[in-house]
Parts: sequence; structure tokens; C-alpha cells
Amino acid sequence: MWLVFTTLCIAWGSTWIAIRVGVTAMPPLWFAATRFIVAGLILLLLARWLGGWKPIARSDIRPLVVMSFGAISVCFGLIFWGEQYVESGTAGVIVQGFVPIGLFFFAALMTREVIGRTQWASLGIGLCGVVLLLYGQTSSDWSPRKALAALAIVVGTLVYDWAGVYGGGVLSRYPSALMSAFENLVGGLLLLPFAFLLEGRRILEHPLPEASSTWLSWGYLVLVGSVLGFTAYTYLLRAWGPTRTSAYAFATPVIALLLGAWLADERITWQHVVGTLLILGAVAGITRRRNRSSRTDASKGPLHEPVDA
Repeated sequence: MWLVFTTLCIAWGSTWIAIRVGVTAMPPLWFAATRFIVAGLILLLLARWLGGWKPIARSDIRPLVVMSFGAISVCFGLIFWGEQYVESGTAGVIVQGFVPIGLFFFAALMTREVIGRTQWASLGIGLCGVVLLLYGQTSSDWSPRKALAALAIVVGTLVYDWAGVYGGGVLSRYPSALMSAFENLVGGLLLLPFAFLLEGRRILEHPLPEASSTWLSWGYLVLVGSVLGFTAYTYLLRAWGPTRTSAYAFATPVIALLLGAWLADERITWQHVVGTLLILGAVAGITRRRNRSSRTDASKGPLHEPVDA
């Protein structure tokens, strides 16, 4: 189990440097759309082969499409575009670290879950961490485009969180492997027309990567980031449950930051260190409170956690 967990952390912590390599050579929306379409097809075959297949009810198709559009098309469209100008380590910390915080916020907002003082404090601490990271990213060589790119990554993360809460009830009715495949494939297909609309000339001029490093980053994102990562995540959800599996959020931001410094010579400043610690502290505060609530509810009956699923 720990080997699978380590694989998940490395897979999802290393995707940010692969994105950074890819979007510097290819149109970012085209790069993202093709990655998710191919990954979705492979995941669909795996879901069928592993027996994780269940017909989707007609009433569930619309919310699943909306969720896929938000969580993949909008979220990763903004993130891939933003990583042209924002360092991979910063992007990884913001997204991977802030996702659990945003999920909790939208769950409280949309499901009327009561937020305690500790959780409000954790939300504030996490927001301070994000602001500090963004300040460190833009203060040294500030430009309007770089500031807009950093904002796009934050907005993309929030859209991902909203989509996760919006589609949580539907997700809980189907196998996780099938939902991962559906989300990747549909999200990639819905992103494709925006890629042609906004990047059509660049796509026609260079539809395929020319450098081997770009091919490697695209293949890495498909096979490791999507296929291996989502397979490991699904396996851990069944073996450990959502609460324990969510501990990956503590490791992946640190991995993203260290790999960016090692492979891309990205600077690690005091803003990076303090901002990351604030975000991880906020995640710890929220998850510890939710774990305690989970144990309390478990004594009364089964706990339903659609957000984490």
C-alpha cells in the first residue's frame, strides 16, 4: 500500500515540471486537450478490462459533462496556459496544496456544512500562503502577463474544486476508474474546440512536437500523470478510503517545488518555503477536523463523503 501511495505522490508531484516543458514548445490548450483525450481512452479500456464498468444513467450525463468541463477543460486549460509564465514549483504548490482547502470551502458553501473556528482559521492561513506564493512569483520580475497567468492558475484550481463538489453525488454512484476515464476523455474533447479557436494558426503550423523533450513530457503526462496516477489513486480509495488517501496533498507540493529547482533551475525563495508551509498547515487543520468528524459520524452510521470520492 505504501509503495502505491509513494507512486501516486511522485506521479502527481512530477507532472508540473512535465507541463512546464511541454507548454514552452506547444500551444498549451492543444497540448492539454490531446493529453487528456488519449489518457481518457486508455483509462476507459482499463476500466473495461478491470471490471470497473457500469452504464451511466441518462439523468447523470449532464452533471458529469458539466463536472468534466469544469475540472478538466476550464481548470487545466487555465493551468497549462498559466504555466507558460509561472514556475512549475509554484503552480504545483498552489494547485495540489490548495485543492483540499477549496474543496472544503465549496462543500461548506454548497452543502451547508457547518464551518468551525479552526476550519475558518485554516482557510485564512491557506489563503495567506497562496498570496505569499503569488507575491514571490511576481515581485522579482513583475509583468501584467505573469500576474494574469498566476491568477489563471488560482481560478483554475477553484473551478476544479467547485466541479468536484458539484459532481460529487453522481461520482459516488459509479466506479472510480470509470469516472476518471469519463472525466479525462470528455474534458479533453470539450477543450479541443477552444484550442482550435484560440491557437488554430499555431496548431496548423506545428501540430506535433518537434523536440524529443516535448514528446517525452506529453507521454509522461499521459502514462504517468493520468493513467498511472489515477489508477493508483483509485486503488488507494478502495484500500484506504478517501480520508487517508488525501494525505497525498502533503507530499505532492513539496515534490513539485523540489523537482522544479532540480530540473529547471527554479529558485526556492523564503516566500516559497513559508507559503508552502502555510498551505500545508491549512490542509492539516482542515483534514484533522474532518477526520475527527468522520470518526464521530462513523459511530452513528456510514459516512458519505462525495467530495473526496
